[in-house]
Amino acid sequence: MAIPLVFFLFFGAVIVLMIVIGVASYLAAKKRRETLSTLAAGRGWGYAEQDDSWVDRFEGAPFGLGHDRRAQNVLTGAYDGRSFVAFDYRYSTTETSTDAQGHTQTHTEVHPYSVLGLDAGTVFPDLSVTPEGFFGRMVGRLTNTDIELESEAFNRAFTVKSGDRKFATDVLHPRMMEYLLQIPDRGWMLRGGWLLAVRPGQHSIEQVDARLTDLDGILDRIPDFVWKSAGGGRSA
Repeated sequence: MAIPLVFFLFFGAVIVLMIVIGVASYLAAKKRRETLSTLAAGRGWGYAEQDDSWVDRFEGAPFGLGHDRRAQNVLTGAYDGRSFVAFDYRYSTTETSTDAQGHTQTHTEVHPYSVLGLDAGTVFPDLSVTPEGFFGRMVGRLTNTDIELESEAFNRAFTVKSGDRKFATDVLHPRMMEYLLQIPDRGWMLRGGWLLAVRPGQHSIEQVDARLTDLDGILDRIPDFVWKSAGGGRSA
């Protein structure tokens, strides 16, 4: 039986579309590399197209998940006297499934994340503060993993998790909570001596400055006695 011409036209259109998408993705990635490299050169920062030494620098999700983990478009330097890093992080997951006829299919998915971090200069207990959702709040309260603070507005806006409740409440004092409520879409975490902002996708050039400013403001508002208890002093 002859294969209809429309099938070949459709197949050809799909191939052309895939090529167009691939070329557009390549050009966008190339432009991003060039823009970040130019930004770094203009500010005296370091830039590396890929530096996988950052892949294993931090613990906890999304780090350590999947395979083919990479740190790309890595910016390093100083921001307000504190060392910082910003990079595109990605890892892949592969799933294999078998249908009723015994045919096996393998699907690989890439998971991209934006990572920005400031070096705190001392190691604090782990602490994460993420924008709240109704489901997350309900599960947190049922499992007693969501730390509740005195501000109900803050509790509605954020989920707080830490293995050290006292540390969490010391850091999240009223002035800190007031500051964070002004940036309710910003999630962050203290891990291994770094204050990190990690979210799906990629950061824009404008977001690098904005998020580093937010992180810097958080470190500036951690009380002196908390710094001293951690065995360090303010790094800026």
